[in-house]
Amino acid sequence: MSLFYKRTARTYNLFMKLIFIFFIIFQAASAQDFLNSYVAPTQVLTKKGYQIGIYGESFVTSKKIDKDGASQDFLDGESFSRIQSEIRGYYGATSDLQFGLGARFRQNNSVKEISGDQVSGSSTGLQSTYFNIMYAFPDVDRMKYMVETTFRYTPYTNEDYTVGVDDEILALGDTGNEISVGGGMTFLAKNQNFMSLRAGYRRPGSDLSHEIYWQGEAALAWKYVALVAGVDGVTSLNNDPYENSEIDRPILNTGSSELYGSKNREWIMPYAGINFAMGKSWRLELRGAQVVSGRSTDLGTAFGVNLIRRVDKSQTKLLDNKFKTYDLEASVTKVSPQKEYVVLDKGLADNFEKGMKVDLFEFDYVGGNTLIATGVVVKTQSDSCIVKISQKYNQQKEIKEGLIARASLK
Repeated sequence: MSLFYKRTARTYNLFMKLIFIFFIIFQAASAQDFLNSYVAPTQVLTKKGYQIGIYGESFVTSKKIDKDGASQDFLDGESFSRIQSEIRGYYGATSDLQFGLGARFRQNNSVKEISGDQVSGSSTGLQSTYFNIMYAFPDVDRMKYMVETTFRYTPYTNEDYTVGVDDEILALGDTGNEISVGGGMTFLAKNQNFMSLRAGYRRPGSDLSHEIYWQGEAALAWKYVALVAGVDGVTSLNNDPYENSEIDRPILNTGSSELYGSKNREWIMPYAGINFAMGKSWRLELRGAQVVSGRSTDLGTAFGVNLIRRVDKSQTKLLDNKFKTYDLEASVTKVSPQKEYVVLDKGLADNFEKGMKVDLFEFDYVGGNTLIATGVVVKTQSDSCIVKISQKYNQQKEIKEGLIARASLK
């Protein structure tokens, strides 16, 4: 094993130990009742909610795959690795519209044999910035649907590579801005487990073929921990811009890698990971992935660490209500024309009192309960009471007769 691999392995192991120590200390100090361990990739922020995160990934190539799908082993001493980090931020403009901004930084390192000599090369810098828009449709039963578009700006251009002159300066990535349009769906099971699918069209740059990106992901989510597994991939549309004019293809110094300057690139990358909830707002995600097949790309192993803070104001209150225990239950029998007040079929005789907080749920008779709104009892009679609505959580659900009202005696 090369010195580079040994140093990378030692650094990664030390980093993982520090992360776990930090997690244990944080958990011991935390006194929060609800910890959010997983957010589906189709879940948009509620109005005025926000999310910020730092994302890091290390990728080490094991083999190269040429444009025909044939694998190529490294020569003795050759290697390639890439470290990427991103800063991302998202904001909920409305209950169904979310905007995102971010920046990606990249470092490439390569050792390649050239004319019998091993030549080291590297590149470091800002690889791209991006802007994202995501729109969510109203939920249908337990299904969520969304559409999204992303524009990624690349602030550099690659110069043609001259062997023997620019050997130590690697290309940071591919030239050109990236545009993608796609959508996704998530199924939420009754036990709070998730299954999501995403796919879309992407134009990845000026020198690459257009492609279809796709992803399938499943998650088993609990209070403090979530287990995540999925597969990520790219399928080329086979319209490489230089397919019929190879003489015009830009010559890049990609070192011992096939990741950049690709011809109709494709890959399949299964991944698995674990999430740790740290308080109501923070989440730590650990990921491991393996590129197992493709063409005009690299096979290899990736490890990722993400630290995310998500503050979803209405959603936080909704989640708190989900884990409440209730002592009283009634039904909505009447709703005011402006839906600001509702009448319940129980009152003083059943322990409903003025000033009591009431949560309104929609019950679908197959085990599903959706929190619709919260209100306060403003007037009581022996067998009925009036509740003023103070906050509505789900804009796609109607406040109507038949909703279940629940309250606590505490």
